[in-house]
Amino acid sequence: MTVKRGCPNRVLVLGGSGFIGSNLIPLLKKYRVTNYDIKNGDDILDSKLEAVISMHDIVIHLAALTSVEQSFRNPMDVFNTNVLGTAKVVYACAKYKKKLIYPSSAAVIYPDLSPYAKSKWLAEEIVKGYRKSVILRLFNVFGPNMNPDSGSIMYNFLHAKEISVFGDGEQTRDFIHVKDVCSIIKDAFKKKWEGKIVECGMGHAYTANYVAGLFSYYRKIPIEYMPPRREIKWSMADTNILEMLYKKELITTLDKDIKELCQN
Repeated sequence: MTVKRGCPNRVLVLGGSGFIGSNLIPLLKKYRVTNYDIKNGDDILDSKLEAVISMHDIVIHLAALTSVEQSFRNPMDVFNTNVLGTAKVVYACAKYKKKLIYPSSAAVIYPDLSPYAKSKWLAEEIVKGYRKSVILRLFNVFGPNMNPDSGSIMYNFLHAKEISVFGDGEQTRDFIHVKDVCSIIKDAFKKKWEGKIVECGMGHAYTANYVAGLFSYYRKIPIEYMPPRREIKWSMADTNILEMLYKKELITTLDKDIKELCQN
């Protein structure tokens, strides 16, 4: 591998064995990548984290507990990992002047809906204080290797025996394919992204009815309507900053992508 002098080439992916990391790491072949993941015994709360960060140029912080249900059962675990863990990452990045890319969540827009949402909001507030950081606020990421514990409607609609829609199904969500997310993360290596909070989605609002209808059609199973639950009613990414920074067209195409998920 030939690396130009002065170019950052040592990339640390925290939580690289998860949904996004497992799709991202294979795309970083021209970099020297370290996967620091709890599945390998590497905890972001360990004291060794600081030394590991000091040996890299770019840190991609994907390590998090993402289950909303788990956050209600064990809120302290979620706050320890998502908030305290992120504080340790930011501290080490600031100490050694390392670039930090932090994929956040659209859940931060409504932080009082769950301990998970609150933990991600607090983590964002911590990351905002570091000038060499990029916050990528992700809206409903889907694709290969989705996390079964995340509560994603895409995962649930794909794997559940019955497609369950809560309430009238007119609540809306924005979506983005994991391939686009990985491409955006790579592009965020560029200096122009630093200090930005970037909402990453299609910039379109799709109803739960529409998404459920696609899965119902391709999986050939009916939709079951359930009593409403406490959840976000309307959600859509503001893609203005994304479009300013990211000069590629998104490849996410909801109809085609859902068909491929169901066929595979």
